[in-house]
Amino acid sequence: MLLTLSVSSQTISKQVIGPGGSTVDNGTNKLSYTTGEVLVGAMTSEDGSIQLGNGYYPSLDLSTLNTESSELQLQVKVFPNPVTEALFITHPTEQFFELVITDISGKQLLQTPHQKHQPLSVETLTTGTYFITVTTKDSKQTNTYKIIKQ
Repeated sequence: MLLTLSVSSQTISKQVIGPGGSTVDNGTNKLSYTTGEVLVGAMTSEDGSIQLGNGYYPSLDLSTLNTESSELQLQVKVFPNPVTEALFITHPTEQFFELVITDISGKQLLQTPHQKHQPLSVETLTTGTYFITVTTKDSKQTNTYKIIKQ
């Protein structure tokens, strides 16, 4: 009676993508080195979401910081832009807003309630780029606009 048993297995090992490297072997020891990063397969967290990792650092959970939604019908208008003296904020139905002005580094310069069609003086701001975050008082919708002070 002849019995044949065949076993095969597959292993996943780290692969290297690199422009250079070498292997040194002296018979008892083997040293391999490369320049580049270890390539590993897609990593997943405990909840099954994909994570970003490169083999050297712990993988990072990714989350969305901002998305533009076509469903957001915030009809706020901020004008003129570029501005020299005063900004105006309008909306077809909202009358009151909460405004926050930050500079390009994220430093908050002003937070104030504001009423529709009232000028907001920006004469004290130096020439540059700023962000104005407008939150409607009644519907609590928020949007951020980039303004340029001349």
